[in-house]
Amino acid sequence: MFYLIFQKRFLIGLLVILILTPQTPKENTLLLNFNESGLFSTYSESKTALQFITYITIFLYFLDLFL
Repeated sequence: MFYLIFQKRFLIGLLVILILTPQTPKENTLLLNFNESGLFSTYSESKTALQFITYITIFLYFLDLFL
């Protein structure tokens, strides 16, 4: 049981790191990748989607940390 909890926390922590690390004030490479993927029609849509994914990931991390 402890191994599964650790594994879940590790995966969520890794996801947070992978999403937050490329987002710097000077250059947001993840946002550029989202925009160039063709999934979104405008830059604003890709920015909104990335912000939503970022906040949800951080929320999941804290939820998993405290539960």
